Amino acid sequence: GGERVMTAVDRVLIVGGGIAGTSLAIELGRQGIEAEIVEREPVWGATGTGITLMGPALRALKTLGVLEQCLPDGYGVDEMKAFTADGEFLEAVPLAGLLGAGYPAISGMMRPDLHRVLSQTALSEGASVRVGVTVAALDRTDDNVDVRFTDGTRGSYDLVVGADGCHSAVRRMMLGDAAPEPRFLGQVVWRALVERPAKVTGLWMFYGSRHKTGFTPLTPERMYVFLVELAQDRTRPAPAERPGLMRELLAEFGGVMAEVRETIRDPDQVDVRALEALLLEPPWYRGRVVLIGDAAHATTPQLAMGGAIALEDAIVLAALLGSETTVEETLSKFMDRRYERSRLVVENSVQLAEWEKNAAAHGEDSAQLMGESYAALAAPI
Repeated sequence: GGERVMTAVDRVLIVGGGIAGTSLAIELGRQGIEAEIVEREPVWGATGTGITLMGPALRALKTLGVLEQCLPDGYGVDEMKAFTADGEFLEAVPLAGLLGAGYPAISGMMRPDLHRVLSQTALSEGASVRVGVTVAALDRTDDNVDVRFTDGTRGSYDLVVGADGCHSAVRRMMLGDAAPEPRFLGQVVWRALVERPAKVTGLWMFYGSRHKTGFTPLTPERMYVFLVELAQDRTRPAPAERPGLMRELLAEFGGVMAEVRETIRDPDQVDVRALEALLLEPPWYRGRVVLIGDAAHATTPQLAMGGAIALEDAIVLAALLGSETTVEETLSKFMDRRYERSRLVVENSVQLAEWEKNAAAHGEDSAQLMGESYAALAAPI
């Protein structure tokens, strides 16, 4: 509503209602730019169990104006504790936050809770959402993009944003046969949602002979146990087998991990995910079609920064769309501000994943690279 300045666009189609797409809709709505989300799934929800929100992610949620709604649902963390496989305490490392006093350095959160806050905010800012439908074809002209949807409807937009994840359909439409696919990194990550013992108040890491595992608190009641396993291919076990297999993978661990391991029983609470990475060469746009979030830069969880850089993409793109007068200028500046930061996250996460395969040889390298990465990512976006 109200008077608004000339912006580069009036109508934007956002393909994918995940973290990147929903955050973009929030920020566009605030500038009076019409945002329409199409979500392929029949229900507009969240995939996965929990998410670790590092300093840059918390900062981005503050920029979006939703951090105060998120924190009560999550679990704030200010230290990491390291243990041997037997459960013997090694060290406690304080975690530095970006937001200062009164805010945690890191917060765990249930993905459905984060989705609820973002989606309700997007709707209250005027976004429209259609579920069970996505893009079937894009026809780019100089002035707009004509879109045909999978339900047979059509629309015309000033900009189409592919925020449709690491296996992005918009990326394939935009780049055709040249579109890259994510690369499998020879690891799968297991995450089991369990009750949080009262003593687990930070990130806990256990270093085993073959696997790294640990705890990430998500809410006052719950946490997840994660485990990174070396794997030959992307195949994942059937849900019914997952709790037993995960307990087997955790068999070498003692201490609190041994107690928690026995509570991993419910197949619905065990998530197994192949680790994949993709960094799209710049530019991430062709004409009036641009990719953000995992569609442009899918990362592994070693730095826990995939959600953060998706949030940042949305904030930066929306700000530029509101301040620039042409789409070309907007997207060119977007690349200047987003490529290097996203490259750092993807490439350093992949390096950490590779080193994890031979953790004994690279422990110090990993600690140093993580420290350097977080220091660089603390810079303003």
